[in-house]
Amino acid sequence: MTFRTFLLLAGGIAWLATASQAAANETGAAALLKLRQGGDLLCQPVLPHFCENVHVRCSGQTTVPTFEFRLRNATSLGSLQLTTTSEDFQHQYESSNVEWDKGGSYVLLSPKASNGYIKLHSDGKYVLRHYIQGLGVMSLGHCK
Repeated sequence: MTFRTFLLLAGGIAWLATASQAAANETGAAALLKLRQGGDLLCQPVLPHFCENVHVRCSGQTTVPTFEFRLRNATSLGSLQLTTTSEDFQHQYESSNVEWDKGGSYVLLSPKASNGYIKLHSDGKYVLRHYIQGLGVMSLGHCK
């Protein structure tokens, strides 16, 4: 392989990586935009169990299974509906507080009567903070 061929291949690979990242960012931003405009998102966890701390590579993985959930813009930007198979979790998020970032980088959903939150970022990734029997646990995942 000549040096020129190598440079052409390297340039093509770099272009593909940039295009792939741009497409991923567009897809994620499209997910948050879809929710903002009244759409429905399916959110799936990355790991099968909640972690005590997801910021340190899931330190303290628990035996509590994670679960998928759906987010839907119910009627306006002030109201999001969460549905899941976990009735207790779903009940906690009925009539929850919703905070849309003015810059469009996230939406934060928090229950009124308990601690915890779901923060959905513009790239479609979410962080879920949940309290089970007084223990704060976390889950990471992706919504589309």
